[in-house]
Amino acid sequence: MPSHSGYGSVPVREVAVWRELLRARLFSPTRLQKLLIHSPQFVRVFYRLMKDSRVSWLAKLVPLLGLMLLITPPALELDFVPILGELDWLLVGYLTLKLFLWMCPPDVVREHVAQVARGA
Repeated sequence: MPSHSGYGSVPVREVAVWRELLRARLFSPTRLQKLLIHSPQFVRVFYRLMKDSRVSWLAKLVPLLGLMLLITPPALELDFVPILGELDWLLVGYLTLKLFLWMCPPDVVREHVAQVARGA
């Protein structure tokens, strides 16, 4: 039987996991600054991939379906819940773009990333 912490009936191990996650500071000021600085390049890569004829129409459909998912009534209702409202946008956005990149041909993605990095 797991021992419990002073936080009600929460096991000690779960409290330790949460403390470790909070210490990790996944969004430290430095990481957040880097993300904001590089976000225009990410947008350019995704835009180029959406315009590229070598990317299948099915892959191009993924970001549109993700956006449609976020504007459905149940998702819009979650926007009124303080933390979940933001988390669903982040999670769906991240997973949608990750799936989109996964479905694109790797050589095409590398080509566009290299062109954006060179400033072309």
